Amino acid sequence: MKGIITIIKIFAVLFVVAVIGVLVLFLNKFQDDFNDPKAVTRKPLEEIIEENEQINFEAGQYEFNRALELIALGDIEEAKEKLNLIENLYPDSNHSPEARRILGEINLDEILSIENMENKKIYRVSPGEGYLKIATQNKTTLDSMMFLNGLTEFGNLHSGDELVIMPLDFKLLVNLPKMRVELFYRDQEKKEHVFAKDYPIRKLELGRMSRGHHQAKISRKHGDLEGKTYPPTHQSYRHASKVLGLKLGRSMIQLRPLSGDENLDSGLGVFLVPPDMEELSMLIRVGNEVEVRITR
Repeated sequence: MKGIITIIKIFAVLFVVAVIGVLVLFLNKFQDDFNDPKAVTRKPLEEIIEENEQINFEAGQYEFNRALELIALGDIEEAKEKLNLIENLYPDSNHSPEARRILGEINLDEILSIENMENKKIYRVSPGEGYLKIATQNKTTLDSMMFLNGLTEFGNLHSGDELVIMPLDFKLLVNLPKMRVELFYRDQEKKEHVFAKDYPIRKLELGRMSRGHHQAKISRKHGDLEGKTYPPTHQSYRHASKVLGLKLGRSMIQLRPLSGDENLDSGLGVFLVPPDMEELSMLIRVGNEVEVRITR
């Protein structure tokens, strides 16, 4: 009987020892799992700095991404600030061309919007007046009048009719080093021309020209259709390829659409894609200033 009790005591002691051992292991594991994370992940400051220096942040990337977010949120004015910041601080970055394109679209939408009447006026038609006379007197174009008033054709005008008129006080910069035509509009508050939009030059044929900056004015505006030339007052002008002409020295330079036909895309000229040329023809009138920049 005493032998049995002794065996039971031995097993009891072994059981207690086993339980204590398991408990010790559990406590050690518990301590490891809930140890201070900072103590586990802490790195020397020099190592963290070195890792961050290896990350390449592209110039203007943050501003560009932020501008897109602001546009999506409808905060257009702050988005414009970010896009302008890219243009001023990072003009040679990969994001600059797209930032400039988006900024141009926003600017032109604001300029042409009927809701923005700062650069427009309501014109009341007098007896005997026609569209051409009104356009000439108000330094605008027939194209612009049609667009702003939602016209598809020129109907009869009556005394007392009202038209939305926008004087076209724009300036063009033909920037050859950057291969783009830049459009500027007159800001009445700032009393100066500010950037509106630019258009990529697709082809350039100017012959030999002296280096520097050349000043000129738009001296001609017409449309080409099936080998014939039409003035803006002709009905066929609406469907023609729009052409702007300016005299530079002894040469007549044209801004015209690129057709893809070598016979048509010849002569001295600055060639743009057709939609860009169509838009410019609506905004530019005879007499608008033009600067041709041959060098930076």
